Amino acid sequence: MAINDSTFVIRPLPGAGIDGAFRVHLSPDSLEKLGLQHGVDICQITGEKCTGYGIAWRAMDKMGTNPKLRPVKLTSIAQSAFGFEEGSHVTISKSAASRVLATRITLADDTPQEWKNAEDKDFAWQARANVLLDDCEAFAVGMTFEVMVKKKLRKKFYVENVEGPGHPNGNGLFYCGGATSVVISDGPRPDTPSQPPLGDSFPVLNTSLIGGLVEQVQELNRHMDRVLNRASRSGSTSSFEAEARHTILHGYEGTGKSMLIKAIAQTHRPAKVFRIHESDLTTSAKAISLFDKIFDDALRAQPSIITLDNLHQIVPKENRILNAALIQQFEKIRASRVFVLAAVPSLLSIDHLLLDPDTFGIDIELRIPDIAARTAIIRTMLSHEPEALINAVSFKTHGFTGRDLRRLVYKARLYPAQGSESDSAGYVNIGAGAPQSNGSAANGHRHEVSWESQDATEVDRSSLDVESSTAVLTIEAFAFALNKVAPSALREIFFEKPNVRWSDIGGSGSIKAKFDDTIGTPLQHPDLYSKYAMKPRRGILLYGPPGCSKTMTAQAVATMYDLNFIAVKGAELISMYVGESERAIRELFRKARQAAPCIIFFDEIDSIGAERDAGGTKGLNVLTTLLNEMDGFEAMENVLVLAATNKPEVLDPALLRPGRFDAHIYVGLPDVVARREILRMSLKSVMEDPGVTVDLDELADDTAAYSGAEIVAICHVAKERSLVRAVSGADAVLGRGDFEEAFRNVRKGVTEEMLAGYQGFAARG
Repeated sequence: MAINDSTFVIRPLPGAGIDGAFRVHLSPDSLEKLGLQHGVDICQITGEKCTGYGIAWRAMDKMGTNPKLRPVKLTSIAQSAFGFEEGSHVTISKSAASRVLATRITLADDTPQEWKNAEDKDFAWQARANVLLDDCEAFAVGMTFEVMVKKKLRKKFYVENVEGPGHPNGNGLFYCGGATSVVISDGPRPDTPSQPPLGDSFPVLNTSLIGGLVEQVQELNRHMDRVLNRASRSGSTSSFEAEARHTILHGYEGTGKSMLIKAIAQTHRPAKVFRIHESDLTTSAKAISLFDKIFDDALRAQPSIITLDNLHQIVPKENRILNAALIQQFEKIRASRVFVLAAVPSLLSIDHLLLDPDTFGIDIELRIPDIAARTAIIRTMLSHEPEALINAVSFKTHGFTGRDLRRLVYKARLYPAQGSESDSAGYVNIGAGAPQSNGSAANGHRHEVSWESQDATEVDRSSLDVESSTAVLTIEAFAFALNKVAPSALREIFFEKPNVRWSDIGGSGSIKAKFDDTIGTPLQHPDLYSKYAMKPRRGILLYGPPGCSKTMTAQAVATMYDLNFIAVKGAELISMYVGESERAIRELFRKARQAAPCIIFFDEIDSIGAERDAGGTKGLNVLTTLLNEMDGFEAMENVLVLAATNKPEVLDPALLRPGRFDAHIYVGLPDVVARREILRMSLKSVMEDPGVTVDLDELADDTAAYSGAEIVAICHVAKERSLVRAVSGADAVLGRGDFEEAFRNVRKGVTEEMLAGYQGFAARG
């Protein structure tokens, strides 16, 4: 082999991990001479008997300048995969190929005999291998890697075959995505992999590989095609120039924005992709210089794509200089075949000038997946599982993003390793299939959901058994996983997560019955509501004296009917900045619609819903925005608004009109039965102590006209006195004297005038 500028000698790269196993380390001078861009371009390595591929990478150590000894450093993983030997001479050239999204990876167990452990009963090797490959920047057929759980428990796997769009035979470099499946074959590993040359990658995003985002991907493909392929054939340059062209993706964390940008950067060829990342922009001056370079390079390389993931971090909203500099760059590429794609969590997080038609004139929202989208996402991950299991999981994961679902499946795959019958008591009960209308609730610190419903169709558990020839996962595995994974899309807006049941609220039977009529009937009999052309109520007002469990009632409703729950205090929505409160309310309703079925609970709604002539103008716009949202300029499907107040008489009449808070439920002082139940629940930890002579019936009579919170406070004071005696070694038995002292310390807070006011409100209807 003749030695020239493209000839190198292979040297080992020690200490490299699996994540960067296919980086081709070259000196900066060699990268420049070969026209290779660090971290972006794929280079072809050609030896006398084999050919390989890798990602061009700038070496961090001294590589030497002697042409006869010009080194290229490869990891042992890459050398083994492609059959290169240390010291052999190879030529390196730039390849037009790119990494390809793997759809299916077949592994062979290549564990040495001396590693094998008779005690190995771990069934999660497939999931662990999937996690390791997912962290790989690139991998190839022929690669071997180790998976270790403990020092004495490890396996070695060999990548036997990889399938991907445009590369069904597994040739080239690949990467993992959310739709990638990993299987472990039963046969022995083959001797050598096949290595035909790598061709061009799939030209556009493949919708079949991206579950739950088909419409968004199709729209994105149309915009890319219009700019990259048709701009040069446009009959009128002026009309094309006037069209909005560049696109911004927005949506919650985990909905797939970065995944789409990554997929475009790695699969959209022959268009060259330029990436701007916030880590490259240490100063404003450097950022402006990089903007100039990237946009100039993209213009010269058209058709080309520029991606800006996390645009709000690249150009912070408050940095006017950077925003102006980026906006100016769009003038350069007007009417060109350069497509700019950005991603942000919210359009409110960037300067509004970036959303003009001349900049990012097209926005595509990646919503929290609805049930159809969740089914599609789960199906891409569990393509070999029974449809009954896929449907059941999708029904019970309201509010889960694609990333959440992936974590859920991963945790479910670990179930045989981490779960056992002995600790399954706290798992989510998913013994039945999905109800027709119910969603899931994020309860407490666990995502505890009942999958049982009167209308539920039983899943054939035999078809989901882990021993089945077609099933790997079971209902029990997802019961385990749902205790570990909660919907991150709602985490930022939860004031608290309900873990309250009716049994936690003393004397709540009558209120529960009212909610069964108001909420339960529409959920259980939607067909009847459709027949009678009736719509379920949108808003329910809970009113009554303070301390009577209005907030707990709202939480119990969410838990009972298996609904997502968003709770805010009205005062928290009032901002000193003009327009911020209104934006907060609109965002609140938008999130609720995406997380439906969902409850929005406004505690202390009187702070934003007082009569509009009763105060200043600050609350006026807030109330108007709330009314507009409840009137449903956008559909309020499966969104229920609950509100609580101690002062119903101050509410604006507009809030109480039909279609808004037209159902009023009085949560009043507890009656004698409820008071006894509250006392029993508050004192159950001490009532069984020897010598306790407390008469609950007598206390229930004595606490007439006290609120539930005041009764709990009385019990607390009485127990506190008993505790003090226990600490000092005296007789700590709870007695009547403790309660008499408690009555002297806890005063009644509800007056006759207040009760008369509630009666007057009820009389007005």
